[in-house]
Amino acid sequence: MAVNLRRTFNQAGFVSLRNVLTVNEKKMIKNVIYENFKQHIKLPKLSKFDIENINFHKELINFRKLKPKKFGEIYDKINLNSKFRSLFYSNKFMNYFAKCLNVKSNNIYINGFMMRFDAPFDLRNKLNWHQDSPYYMMSYPKYNAGVCWCAITKNNDDNGTLKFIPKSHSKLIKTIGSKKNKHRSEQYTLNITERENKKTENLNQNFGDMSLLHINLKHRSGDNTSKKFRITIGCRFIDMAKSFNVGKEIYQFNNERFNKK
Repeated sequence: MAVNLRRTFNQAGFVSLRNVLTVNEKKMIKNVIYENFKQHIKLPKLSKFDIENINFHKELINFRKLKPKKFGEIYDKINLNSKFRSLFYSNKFMNYFAKCLNVKSNNIYINGFMMRFDAPFDLRNKLNWHQDSPYYMMSYPKYNAGVCWCAITKNNDDNGTLKFIPKSHSKLIKTIGSKKNKHRSEQYTLNITERENKKTENLNQNFGDMSLLHINLKHRSGDNTSKKFRITIGCRFIDMAKSFNVGKEIYQFNNERFNKK
């Protein structure tokens, strides 16, 4: 039975679909990763390159440790890659987004493109319980928007897959931002009740699976206790038809306006 994307997205705050990425789309993502790292770490021929191969992850972990600046530069290049970003502009993905938001696909704005490489036992990039809406306020005040996650590695509790609370998206919770130092992003951390904590689920995915999360859904980073990177791709998709703050398509804007409400 087909999933009613709009109804499920509204009621549960998330939709999960299996095998969304095609063979060619998976190949394209693997090629982008391979081409950007092949000159810096030891890799087999492209035809034999396996995302799950432990040797690839060992090489990547060592490279990140020994040359963090260079690793960061490559990470930024990958996230700016036009081929990678074009995936989310395809008719397939735009139709998914449009159905969830109940708008025409020509009324959707996409931002926050990401190919994440979450390293084992990394605390620097870990986020506590939060909602994405305070960071991406261009959808204020209706917040008819969502976040798309696609797994590139097999993601589960062991490698720190995202944790979320179903049906926790009904409203935006006001929080005060905090920032530990200049190298870390500002965080809008939520306090979670024991009852909510018991409802927590893991975003378990295989390579090619996709999940669409409401921008108000409460979630946090998991703990990667494995020996591999957790690799995911995604973006944020926003309804431009009902409420959209033109010119504010940036990371967290004009929070004073929000706090006065």
